[in-house]
Formats: sequence, structure tokens, C-alpha cells
Amino acid sequence: LPGLSSAASQLNRYYNSSSRSNNNDDQGHGIQSSKSDGGMANKNPRQRGQQYPGVNEGGYDRNDDRFQYDMKAPLLDAGIANMFQVDENMISIAENLPTGFRLNNGNTVYGPLLIVNNEAFALKIPPPKPDANGKVVNPMFILDPKALEVFDVVTPKPELIIVGSGTRICPLSPVAMKYLTSIGIKVELSSTRYASSTFNTLCEEGRNAALLALPAGVDA
Repeated sequence: LPGLSSAASQLNRYYNSSSRSNNNDDQGHGIQSSKSDGGMANKNPRQRGQQYPGVNEGGYDRNDDRFQYDMKAPLLDAGIANMFQVDENMISIAENLPTGFRLNNGNTVYGPLLIVNNEAFALKIPPPKPDANGKVVNPMFILDPKALEVFDVVTPKPELIIVGSGTRICPLSPVAMKYLTSIGIKVELSSTRYASSTFNTLCEEGRNAALLALPAGVDA
């Protein structure tokens, strides 16, 4: 960079000149020599708090516009974007409800929810019900891959889907897991509250993630 190269050459000139012996006081460089010290050059102490050579010492003016690189607020006309800036239109979970989700855009979705590519879908997934042995089964454990057919047309596909299965972590059905992995989507299992929080964080970081979740009140 022109400014940095100029500063480096000025500092080199300063230190090179400081290393020379001089029988006369050189106030411009802060050098003082005498016969009693064998001609060795000794620097006069700088003012308290002064860390860099001043203009009168061959240094540079730190208020010069060339040095706003690290001395002033950065210019914003260089086409540089903040990589952590959050899109105001990005859909995220504002609140987990016992029977649904309140989104940050003010809408409420009741029942299972899928968010992918900044679109929210209410999924028709049957609620928990007992199996042949009378045990209540979590809907995620028996999820039909047909409920996820939207991924067949989504472009680009998310790199990761966070699955929230209610109050506790439940395995995803083997057929649904096989379908998602076959199209290159990684799966992370979690409770719904934690899944919502993770999804929000990933979106803020700019990651292409999807959320598949049952309402937080599902306990099966």
C-alpha cells in the first residue's frame, strides 16, 4: 500500500540516522554525543506517552489522511459488506408455543413447522398416538418421507436440517433419515426449543440451514 510503504521508508530513515554518531547536538533526531562516552550516540528521552517518532524526528503525521488505515474509522465506500449483518427479512423463531410457533414476522404457525430457504410451511404430520402396544410414539419416529417432498424442488438445498421433536430428543424415522442424507442434507436431532435457538443462530451466521420441528409442548 502506498501509505504504508511511505511510512516504512520514513521510519527506516529515522532509525538509520539515529544509529550514526554525531559530535553536535541534533535536536531534529534526538541524538546527543560527547567525547566522554567515546562518541556513542545517546537518545534524549521523548515526552511521556510518546511511542512513535514525531514529524520533527523524521516520522510521520498520524493525522495525515494516508494513515486512516488504522487511525480513523474505516471508509465504507470500498464495497465491503459486514459478514455478520442480519437480513431484516430473514424468517426466524421469535417464540416457541406449546402448540405452535410465533415467527419474527408476526405470523403464528400451529402444528409442525418446516422453514427452508426463508419460507415457512405448516406440515401435515399426525400428532402423537399410541402404537399397537399402547405406547405413545413420537411423530418424528414414524415420519413419512412424503411429508418432506418439498426438498425435491428446493434450490439450493440446505446443508443442514435441525429436527426438533418436542420436549425431548427423538430419532428420526429411518426412511426419512435415508431420504435426507441421499439428497446431501445433514441431520441434527434436538429438542424443539434448542433446535429453534440453533436454527436462529445459524441463519444469523449466514448458514443455509433448515428447521423441521414439532411444537414445544409435544411430550412423547
